[in-house]
Amino acid sequence: MICEADDHTRMPEDNPLSMAFEVQRRAIEQSNEAFKRSLQFQKQLSESLVGGLESGAEAQQRSAEMTRDAMHAQLDMIESTVPGSVGGIEEVRDAIDDQFEVVEQAGEQALEMTEEGIENAEEATEAYVDSLDEQLSALLEAHEDLESQTEQFLDQTETQLEQLREQSQAQVGEQVEQLLERIESLRSELES
Repeated sequence: MICEADDHTRMPEDNPLSMAFEVQRRAIEQSNEAFKRSLQFQKQLSESLVGGLESGAEAQQRSAEMTRDAMHAQLDMIESTVPGSVGGIEEVRDAIDDQFEVVEQAGEQALEMTEEGIENAEEATEAYVDSLDEQLSALLEAHEDLESQTEQFLDQTETQLEQLREQSQAQVGEQVEQLLERIESLRSELES
């Protein structure tokens, strides 16, 4: 699962470095959440598409059955009115039934393939999101480590600069003392 902003080590709000890192983490997390919402929208859209296709397939099947029934009714009427046409009408009836069966099977296969494709896409998307969550967790952890290392570096640099300043002040102080001693010595020599 993704690290939430509240899980991060909080630094004083007056620390600009910590605030910058926190803003970056929040931006990363918000981008991830927006991406997940867009995937959820796509999933809902796919589910709606499948629902629409299923409804359309059912309507098409009812329409095909009504058309087949109407054709059978016409064949029944021809059969009853035309003597000796029973054999030929049966062949036509079988051919019509075969064609409607082929169309029905093709529609069912197309719907199954579409549903299977959408299911495969959803599984792949879920696996991608899981991988993305893992990568995001690793990124946020590395980001926190970078913040910590940066702060340690700045603290060490500040300490070293303070030591250098103190050493410089001591050296300047010694040099000033030596200079004052020389001046006193020169003054003594001039006065004598």
